[in-house]
Amino acid sequence: MPSQKMYVLVRNDLAEKYRFVQGAHALAQFGLDHPKEFKEWGNKTIVFLGIRNFKKMIKWVTILENLDKAFSDFYEPDLDMQLTAIACYDNGEDFKKLDVA
Repeated sequence: MPSQKMYVLVRNDLAEKYRFVQGAHALAQFGLDHPKEFKEWGNKTIVFLGIRNFKKMIKWVTILENLDKAFSDFYEPDLDMQLTAIACYDNGEDFKKLDVA
């Protein structure tokens, strides 16, 4: 079984410099929501993955909820509370088909 890593899903339809800020927000939210898993991760490997757009990002929230994964999503106030990023501590099996951001 692959080791656990922090996966951060960001929207590719956002400007590149904005993507990583949004990903950082999702990661910070994950630390608040899941302190045990965040501590276990211990600031080791982090992988940024690109998601095409808002609609696809919403699908990932549903997928992760259905899989009962520990994740946090971030909704940007400056973008009318749109979902912009998701952080998930996982073995990555479900993210294999996604491209690195």
